[in-house]
Amino acid sequence: MELTDNPTHLFLSRLLVRSYRIVKTMNASFLESLGYHQVKIGHIMLMMNLSEDGSTSMELARRVQISKQAMSKLVNELAQQGFLEVLKHPEDHRATIVKSTSKGNTFLKDLDNCRRHVEAEFSQVIGPEKLENLKDILYIMVSHYENQPIMDFMNESIAKTKI
Repeated sequence: MELTDNPTHLFLSRLLVRSYRIVKTMNASFLESLGYHQVKIGHIMLMMNLSEDGSTSMELARRVQISKQAMSKLVNELAQQGFLEVLKHPEDHRATIVKSTSKGNTFLKDLDNCRRHVEAEFSQVIGPEKLENLKDILYIMVSHYENQPIMDFMNESIAKTKI
């Protein structure tokens, strides 16, 4: 498809939503092929934001930008599946530390392989240079708008989202 073949009814917002769906489908397909059948985007975000030494649910909720209640639900789901262990916090007896297990570490490696697979697919379609340009452009846009006052509304909305 040539750039001049772009239908005029495909606005930026529609293209971004459709491309997100493509990425989400490719990720799900790859992860399912490895035996991960019940993975939610929230699970992935939690695992990717978990520090090596462990994190509290409150820290994770802030990083992922969801409510503490939603994060607790995700932590419990992943702990039941054996991806996480929940330990008593050594200093704050009201808090817990969430750590990845060996199964969780394998999942993180598989997530990295998944990312590489999807990027390789896109690189075949648009070429490596255009893929890097796309990533640079999206990074600039996200970096610019994440710190704008309008994003406070979006972050509040995301924090209320059930995952």
